[in-house]
Amino acid sequence: MEQILADIILFGCFILEVSILSFAEKRLWGTWYTPLNCLVLPFCFVLLIVLSMPQSLGFVPFYTPSLYIWMAGMFVMAVPSWLLAIGYRRHRTDLTIASPAPKRDKLLYVFCILLIIPFLFRIKGMMSSSLNMIGSDEFGEEFAVYGLFGHLLILLLACTIILFCCIRKNNRLLPILLIIAITFIVFLNQVKSWVIIPLIAGMISCLLTERMHLSLRVVSIIAVSGIVLFMGSYFFMFIIGNGADYNEHMGKYVLEHTYHYIASGILGMSEDVRMGIIEQPQPEILFAPFVNAVHAITGEPYISAINPDYLEISTNGLQDNVRTFFGTIYANSIDGFWIFVVTVISTMVYLVRIWAIQSQSIYILTMDAWFCALLAMGWFEYYFFHVTTFEIPAILILLYTVSHVSTRRKEVACLAS
Repeated sequence: MEQILADIILFGCFILEVSILSFAEKRLWGTWYTPLNCLVLPFCFVLLIVLSMPQSLGFVPFYTPSLYIWMAGMFVMAVPSWLLAIGYRRHRTDLTIASPAPKRDKLLYVFCILLIIPFLFRIKGMMSSSLNMIGSDEFGEEFAVYGLFGHLLILLLACTIILFCCIRKNNRLLPILLIIAITFIVFLNQVKSWVIIPLIAGMISCLLTERMHLSLRVVSIIAVSGIVLFMGSYFFMFIIGNGADYNEHMGKYVLEHTYHYIASGILGMSEDVRMGIIEQPQPEILFAPFVNAVHAITGEPYISAINPDYLEISTNGLQDNVRTFFGTIYANSIDGFWIFVVTVISTMVYLVRIWAIQSQSIYILTMDAWFCALLAMGWFEYYFFHVTTFEIPAILILLYTVSHVSTRRKEVACLAS
């Protein structure tokens, strides 16, 4: 009874902190859609789902003291937000982001189509020659994980987010069709997060520019779409990939693994804390893209961001190796290093938010939305140790630079004439 009361008090303190920080974000930045809120509010939503899961599914109970990691992490992440917001408000009171669209949206459509065509030929060629069945993880890895097609796929992910900004009342059909086509191509890659995250980023860009307003309907569409995409990938793997017929066992398997995906990060962190953190801290993993860039020059072996430590979170033997955003940072940190990591990431994403406000550029807005979408998946894992996380911003900064230089040249030419 005492333990139950202690858990209720701790959970209440967690909700109180979330409420205070969320309202502070709204007051400081003039919007609910800040990086911290994008990280914390989806975590709370998924946590409630995990807590309400029926015991018949066989998942282990949530270990409430694991919330201390998130309570500490949220506060540390909020500090750079407060400092930057207060400092920036001294120079500018209007923090809204306009609703920019590509100045040459038709050129963007042509560019997307030109990127899609090679993938269509690749799909056709692999279906006739690959030993791996379409829809399988092996097919996905061969399809576009490495090499030229791997980088082209990342470019398509960036285009997906930009295409959301092209959707207007008089121009909906083509950008939506292109988003669907790109999503299908990414779907074949069988990495579920990279299917969902660009779509979330696109919606966040619409919310930030007030071309879409959050409502129960929108939240339901986002939640249902994510679940449908996830479950669809499994059915695609079974029915298309393995040529199997639908049956009751397949449906049960897909439902069980959907629950597993939703619960894995939170219950993985919970079990890790319950067992006293089983990982051997590897701080360099938290900055893996940059460490591996140095290793590429020095010839040292690359480090892998995949956690080798699996924990059982279900009596059915389901395991996972993900620990949520703050859980992964904490598990791989020594002493107070996690404070440094959280501070660096928070400062980076809020500086990008200021850049988006200052520049009113579609490309910087897209980068802002991209980081917010990665944080929105923080209930699952820490995504900042993937190359894709920083390759897309690099592409967007390049596009912004080209666009900015082009605009400046036109302005100079106009002044000269």
